Amino acid sequence: MTIASLAMYPFLPLRPAQTRLWDGVRSRLSFAAPELDWEIDPLEASGRDDLLFGQTCGWPLVTELHTKVHVVGTFDVDVEGAADGTYCSVLVTGTGDSLPDVLHRPDLVVAANSSDSLSGWISLRSAAATTGVQLDAVMWTGAHALSVEALRQGSAHLASIDAVSWEYTDHTGLAVVGRGPRIPCLPLVTTRSSSDAVLGELRSVLSDAVRDPQLADACRTLRIRDFLERDLADYGRIVELAELW
Repeated sequence: MTIASLAMYPFLPLRPAQTRLWDGVRSRLSFAAPELDWEIDPLEASGRDDLLFGQTCGWPLVTELHTKVHVVGTFDVDVEGAADGTYCSVLVTGTGDSLPDVLHRPDLVVAANSSDSLSGWISLRSAAATTGVQLDAVMWTGAHALSVEALRQGSAHLASIDAVSWEYTDHTGLAVVGRGPRIPCLPLVTTRSSSDAVLGELRSVLSDAVRDPQLADACRTLRIRDFLERDLADYGRIVELAELW
């Protein structure tokens, strides 16, 4: 039994589109593939030996998963500033201040979804480091949507939100005051034990599926405009962000 997961953007209204896209992919495969698993955490799924297809975060990929998975590719996403399979997190505040003013608040509290999030923490820490600011007071929220809510409630002053998650989140009353470093979009992965033939077939059918007019509505909902082949080396430069700290 193998598993497949596309739950990195865990917004319930997106599930029908995610399911439709995956069904379009697996119907093209020459072998039987499972339905999407919504119960398992997507980061946990990425480390499993029975993973056929999953989506993970770039930071765990280069720090923990690089010996456990093959990178299949990435979705080129249709959000502001995205290009060629890369994008930038949005730096968000509800204080009404500019980014420099927020960063230099003596009582600064930042919200972040998790310490291993490329978009929510690594990008935020790197952006702050370029201005010489050390982020000492951090509210760990567990999800981008909860970081947005912390800003709205005034519990935190600044957060870095994944640009795709930002589009799906109610951000009334909040403002984008900057952007994080340009990073690769979320990697699509398969277990390291997948053969070259399986890896190649996944890449081929993904490319075909995102160009299928019958799946255009699903891709539009998911803000997917293309599939791009990638490998682990394309994510190696992420590690350089840590050198800014």
